[in-house]
Amino acid sequence: METGAWLMVGILAGGFFVGLWYILIRGDADLDMRRGIVADGLRKPAQSSSFSSARGEFERKLLQIEAERRRRNLSGGSINLLGDSTLLQQPVQEQPVQEQPIMSPAPDIVEDDDQEETEEQMLERRRLRDEEWARESGEKDRRQLEEEEAALKEQHERLKKEQEAQQEKDRLEAEQAAEAARLAAERDAAAQSERNAEEAARQAELAAAEEQRLAEIQGAQEKDALERRKAANRALDELRARLEREGARSSDVQVSLMWNNYNDLDLHVVCPSGERIHGGNRKSSCNGELDVDANVRPDSRKPIENVVWPEGQAPAGTYQVFVHYYKKHKKRRSKDPTKFQVIANAYGDLLEYSGELTFGEEIQLVCSFNVPTMEEREEIKRQLEQQVRLAETGEVSADKILEEEATPKQLEFGELVDEIENELVDDVEDDGSGVPPAPDLG
Repeated sequence: METGAWLMVGILAGGFFVGLWYILIRGDADLDMRRGIVADGLRKPAQSSSFSSARGEFERKLLQIEAERRRRNLSGGSINLLGDSTLLQQPVQEQPVQEQPIMSPAPDIVEDDDQEETEEQMLERRRLRDEEWARESGEKDRRQLEEEEAALKEQHERLKKEQEAQQEKDRLEAEQAAEAARLAAERDAAAQSERNAEEAARQAELAAAEEQRLAEIQGAQEKDALERRKAANRALDELRARLEREGARSSDVQVSLMWNNYNDLDLHVVCPSGERIHGGNRKSSCNGELDVDANVRPDSRKPIENVVWPEGQAPAGTYQVFVHYYKKHKKRRSKDPTKFQVIANAYGDLLEYSGELTFGEEIQLVCSFNVPTMEEREEIKRQLEQQVRLAETGEVSADKILEEEATPKQLEFGELVDEIENELVDDVEDDGSGVPPAPDLG
């Protein structure tokens, strides 16, 4: 740093310390201790004067003024409270009353009476002043209390009004919400009613459509049942005709195969023992016999093959029926596939099956059926004899017995037999031949 800069710093520092010293030694820096300032500056405040101390000081000044007034009254002078300002500015000090020379005893008595009277007046004025101050303070407190009560009342009224307004608002909102809920409920009810009506109409349409569909199904079933009955009628008629033509036998257990072209189909029946009856094994150890084997040579366009057991000699158990396409003959009306029918009599339970085969296909399982044991056959026979006796005595009708005891296949074939008999009667009445036309299986 340069010399000039150091010089300037020294001058400024010296000026600062000189100024501080001057402030400390100047005469007008005396502190007024009476006003609460400590001698060592403004570092900490003195005890502040209370209202009682100020009031005492005021009363002391009043006593001083009264004493001065009495003194001047006694001396013939006057006191000017307004013009003599030095008296009010002087500090409160108890100054002794200057004694006047006693001229006579009378003035002393008068002075004492005046002084006593003046003190009584001062006390009275002081009492009145206190009462006035108390009254003013009480009035002020009363007004303040009244103002606070008025404010509280006003606040209470305001809160009450706000509460009433809020209650009214809540009531209106509740009414609006209830009205909105009612309208929504009405709309929902109307919509639900409309949906119910639409659903009822749709259900009615569906019911009508379902009823129509069931009627159509029932009509189709009836038509199909009628067609099947007619086909079964024709099949039974054709079976009887072909069996009679070939001199084949019939029994309680019997399997027959029919088809309508010159091709060679073979009927295979597997006995419960596992032995197979067919063209290469025409008679089995279980008493079954293939009594008709057709179209080894293309002999007939309406062939039949028949496996039969003597009455009551078929062993009990499960039988399986197969059809084998053995040979295709080069004859007219021998086109494939070749359609066939299998009719099986399982001890009174008549079964009818249809199918088709093309040359080269594997042997086909057509059906299987069960034959009851001899004990079961005896039981069935006894039941039938009992039912016949009941029917002969008239206790139970034959139709009811058939309905209760016959199997569905038996009932169906029973109905078919009735229809065949009726048709035979009609055919006999029509042409007198008694032979119905053969069905076309192809």
